[in-house]
Amino acid sequence: MTEVDFLLIHPWIYDFSAHDFWLKPYGLLKLAGLLRKEGYTIFFLDLTDPFYPNLPKAPKRKNYGTGHFYKEAIPKPLFFRDVPRRYFRYGLPFPLFLKEISRIRFKAVMLSISMTYWYPGLFVLIDFITKNYPEVPIFIGGIYAKLSREHLLNFVKTYPSSWIEVVEEPLEEFVLRLKRKFEPSGRPHPHAYPAFDLYQELPYVILMTSEGCPFSCPYCASKRLYPKFIQKDSKDVIEEILFWHHFYGVEDFAFYDDALLVNFDRHLGVILEELLKRNIKVRFHTPNALHARLITKEVAKLLKKGGFVTIRLGLERVEDPLDNKITLEEFEEAIKNLKEVGFSSQEIGAYLLYGLPDEDFTKIERALEYLHKLGVSPYLAEFSPIPGTPLFEEAKKTSRYPLSEDPLFTNKSVFPALKNPDWEEIQRIKNLARSIRKTLTF
Repeated sequence: MTEVDFLLIHPWIYDFSAHDFWLKPYGLLKLAGLLRKEGYTIFFLDLTDPFYPNLPKAPKRKNYGTGHFYKEAIPKPLFFRDVPRRYFRYGLPFPLFLKEISRIRFKAVMLSISMTYWYPGLFVLIDFITKNYPEVPIFIGGIYAKLSREHLLNFVKTYPSSWIEVVEEPLEEFVLRLKRKFEPSGRPHPHAYPAFDLYQELPYVILMTSEGCPFSCPYCASKRLYPKFIQKDSKDVIEEILFWHHFYGVEDFAFYDDALLVNFDRHLGVILEELLKRNIKVRFHTPNALHARLITKEVAKLLKKGGFVTIRLGLERVEDPLDNKITLEEFEEAIKNLKEVGFSSQEIGAYLLYGLPDEDFTKIERALEYLHKLGVSPYLAEFSPIPGTPLFEEAKKTSRYPLSEDPLFTNKSVFPALKNPDWEEIQRIKNLARSIRKTLTF
């Protein structure tokens, strides 16, 4: 039996689809790093870990550390019966979870989930822990806890005899508060980096060099999660990259920043120049998308030299833009700059947001053809209405679901803003995007 101060668990994902596109519970790993720095002993369990050694079947892996999760088909919620897709629980089979948790003793449990409509996995854990460890406190944080706090609190109220707390303050302040309640049982760790080393295999590391975003997109919750835009000191980011590269051999890094290119000459540019001076050979990826307006010739050149191999741009719409963040002229200029320095069509991708209220799929088709002509790989991003954003209120008017009642109704895979989805048309558009990506070779 292993005794630790805290047990940190990232729950299963319940959804129609989930992909390890550099997907890790960054907030929970950051908390783990801060706790170790203070001398707390922890046990970290990611129930979606695709490299868990005793899975019935190893998930397929793809380039640069991405790939699939282990999954098991389960009944989908009854109100999704109109959705012609299967529903899954992604992650460890329950017996393997029981095997892991049965060998640990702990003083408290920390739980976190990111997507609001992934909360079922969190609820299963809360139910299990409160029934089997009724005296153990549970602390819950993460994006769901922030954006759907009332929904979470209503569920927590059903366990009045248990100590369950929804964490609201920044992680650093939360750790200080924990120190007044729990005495660390170990020695302080030499650093407070997010604890990626707790994984059995480490194909990539997430970097978050800033919090928040200076832009205000009507579909995004960044301002609610991080009211202020704050960038880390570039020297600290460089040291973090060097640490994972030198001591763990990590070559792939994915940025979670919402505005990575802002203040380029004083931030990311400085980071890349220093890594080049030290002859550090790594690869960078941008799953959260870059702002094309900021990609000048000089920026494109340094991105290429600095090791970026996955460029994702936030185009969102070609017709009927949602904001003034980018014009088509600026987007085309960015593509030209990227291509001139050697980025290929496979490396350059653009997100198109679709499934908005009263969506016109003919416009999405034209947008796909527009990207095809530019030699840009199109990636369709299904719209998920986020509470507190302007587009959430618009989606409520057209949705076939009561969006305010349950975060499950905002699942992007069910196209929640559409009153009567044409599933054949949706699949046709998906197939078109996929076929365009396959044909792009330049």
